[in-house]
Amino acid sequence: MAINFNADGTVSSMSAIATLKKGATCPTERLQQMGIKVRYVLGDMVVLNIPADKLLQLEQIEEFRYVKADEMNHPMNKQARKTTNVEKVNSVEAALAAGLPKAYTGAGVVLGIIDSGIDFNHAAFRNTTDGKTRIVKAITIIDNIKKVYNTEEEIAALTTDLPISHGTVTSTTAGGSDLGNGLQGMAPETDIILCGIGNYSFDSNIVECIKEIFDYATSVGKPAVVNLSIGQVLGLHDGSNITCKSISTLTENGTKPGRAVIISSSNDASNNQSIIKKFNSTDEELKTVLGANSHPTKSEPDQPVAYNTSYCAYADDYGMFSCKLKLVDTTNGKIIELGEHVRDVKTDEPIVNIDLEKDKIFEAITADGRKANIYEWELVGYKLDDPKYRFVLLVTPEKAGQTIKLICNGDGNKEPCFDAPNENGYNFAEAGYTKGNGDFAFSTNICSENVISVGSYVNRIDWIDHDGKEWEMGPSKLTGHGQTVGEIADYSSYGVSDNGVACPTVIAPGEGIISGASNYDTVKFFKVDEPGVPDPQKGLTELCPGVDKYGRKNWFLITGGTSMAAPAVAGIVALWMQANPQLTVKEIREIIKTTSINDEWTTDIGKIPSHNKLQAGYGKIDCLAGLKKILGISTGIETVGADGHREASPATMYSVDAPVYNMMGQRVDKSHRGLVIYKGRKYMNR
Repeated sequence: MAINFNADGTVSSMSAIATLKKGATCPTERLQQMGIKVRYVLGDMVVLNIPADKLLQLEQIEEFRYVKADEMNHPMNKQARKTTNVEKVNSVEAALAAGLPKAYTGAGVVLGIIDSGIDFNHAAFRNTTDGKTRIVKAITIIDNIKKVYNTEEEIAALTTDLPISHGTVTSTTAGGSDLGNGLQGMAPETDIILCGIGNYSFDSNIVECIKEIFDYATSVGKPAVVNLSIGQVLGLHDGSNITCKSISTLTENGTKPGRAVIISSSNDASNNQSIIKKFNSTDEELKTVLGANSHPTKSEPDQPVAYNTSYCAYADDYGMFSCKLKLVDTTNGKIIELGEHVRDVKTDEPIVNIDLEKDKIFEAITADGRKANIYEWELVGYKLDDPKYRFVLLVTPEKAGQTIKLICNGDGNKEPCFDAPNENGYNFAEAGYTKGNGDFAFSTNICSENVISVGSYVNRIDWIDHDGKEWEMGPSKLTGHGQTVGEIADYSSYGVSDNGVACPTVIAPGEGIISGASNYDTVKFFKVDEPGVPDPQKGLTELCPGVDKYGRKNWFLITGGTSMAAPAVAGIVALWMQANPQLTVKEIREIIKTTSINDEWTTDIGKIPSHNKLQAGYGKIDCLAGLKKILGISTGIETVGADGHREASPATMYSVDAPVYNMMGQRVDKSHRGLVIYKGRKYMNR
């Protein structure tokens, strides 16, 4: 939660979001008289900063229907530019060869990035012509205090909002300048706004940054696209999330010209982090073993069985059900009470009871205005006194026909989140335990058709580090086999939301992205007091060669995640907005749907680790095909009639479910040139 503390550790204030009753207006003056600050109002939402001693006074505000705590969101190149066909549009020579009237670089478009760990003076944010910054506005939120920087001098004095590289990677992936190493971003001539939210990635701060970016774009009369590579998987998946609702308001439900938000789908598909279970009777019980965050291994025999994971559960009717937490002996399946077996990691004090039904049920308001009961609990800082024990979750419905959804955010767990193991002499699957999957572990920020959600596919599997050493990625966590370029990343989240939105919208290169690193990244790379100087005490294998420019070293790194795929799409959308500044979210979704490369999923389901086609969205984004559709340029696919005349047809005639053959009857890829047979008709593919 968004809580501010006094020096002595007591709570000084907290951020919260109130929902106004229908027809009510915000009583701003009365709230301020009470000592409660109104940060901003958006639609029926009021964002508040409340002193700790004023919390109970909120009950006096009749205009408020509901108040909830502000919640934290989490962070979720050359080859990428090639696979998305951006290389064919960025330069004049390539663009003309591809049949475009000119090059597209994002000029005249505002590109906003909201993230943590931004190196505001990386060379990738400067013009290649005069070296001046391309950042037209910078925002930082440090200690939950927002500051805005508008001048080049103010921006030049900035360092970073947080000593990591996540925000630098996403920003340079979307819009990094050409530094001569072939690692520029998708839209290298956009006007950039960077919002560094540090450790304060709360819903209210994210929404405020989106407003800042859109307000600036309005003031200068330009289109704007925003990238958001942070989110959370816990909570209702129905569009009632504060960020979701706000984006719908700010984009006028996806119909506002020149306004779009791109969001990563999350990285939670590969560790069995969700269960959806329909109960046919009240006598049924769901049992699942909760995998540990750490446990003893041969290399680390003294590691305790410890948990550092959060969970949530709710029913499709948003009603009540039973949810209990106990322990299970993994050698014989015996279920036991917590007793003295659970302890606090720090104090070693016993934790004899964790009552989910008494302490962990919260009320929320759904997107359609109903009350929802949600179990939310944390197993954080807990350890077990015996390596054969694990937590076990026992769930029973309130009524027959109820469907219950379980979600876990433990993508970093050593063991699957929801498990039915068969390793210590007892087969849990045979005993009726349920193992999780990845079908519902996606960001709550993307449960709306008013955003573009993005999954990840493998961009590259090897690289050379800053010392010239060669490295290769390990096997897929989900499939166990070596990863291959082009397959969907095993962690790439997907699913269908409670309100029927299929996620992700599209996939883009995200695993094996080489992009800008922050010189202030003291967590992974550099010395604390010497920005940009590699620290040999840290693991530097992901640090790639840098570029000496503007009086400093500008480093690059290799990384992966849907966090990196989303800015690739944001940059491409900026190129599309350069071609048509009036594009709406709904139009962008249609362009993606009709031009993405998707036929390979039919021929090679092995490239989808989950074997669920939802993980592919509409397919791999194709920048060039999208531009041609926007500009009304023939894509090269034409119907050849019986009389020899040709009828222009859209590129979309290659659907996901039909093969393509050459004139000899051999199956070919969609890129095959010349005469082809598709759905029984003859086409000329130029």
